[in-house]
Amino acid sequence: MVIDLTTLAADRVPVVADIPAAALDAPAEDFVVGGPVHFEGDVERGSAETYQLRGQLQAHLSLSCARCTDPVDFAVDVPVDLRFVPVAVEKAHVRPSPSAVSDDDDDGREMNDEDPSIVLYDEPRIDLAQVAREQCYLAMPMKPLCRPECQGLCVQCGSNRNVTTCTCENRWEDPRLAGLKSLLKDAGPQAPRE
Repeated sequence: MVIDLTTLAADRVPVVADIPAAALDAPAEDFVVGGPVHFEGDVERGSAETYQLRGQLQAHLSLSCARCTDPVDFAVDVPVDLRFVPVAVEKAHVRPSPSAVSDDDDDGREMNDEDPSIVLYDEPRIDLAQVAREQCYLAMPMKPLCRPECQGLCVQCGSNRNVTTCTCENRWEDPRLAGLKSLLKDAGPQAPRE
């Protein structure tokens, strides 16, 4: 759903939207959206063509466990508070620094490094699917786990150690010490020195 900011009927307009899962266009290896994403809030017109988007975003995601790759259900229920500012207005108020790096997004929006709640725009519209995708990425845990005591996959045979017990030997030897190990084998058993 796209909100055209030039056609807002009032200074504050309520927004209730169910965004289809396919509209988020997130790679399946990142997350899978289970059903529509619900947004409820409002858009408020500010000064100098700035707009404030406030509300609550709810979604159900399916992630992969970072240890065993089993699916993990994750509920997203986050507040949204973003200020959309035209690029020209922001550039007029901010002194450029020589080390400033711009992070342009595919849709002409640019995040501000100083305040992540400010979103710069070229065209006066808000793509709620883009906002929902960003909020889902921000809400996701760094390493999702199916359960805290997840044992993960065996590094040798690849079996899920939560389900089966493998007979693989999990002994690790430092390859940098291989030369020392060969010296000890060549020396053979010797009596300890006194």
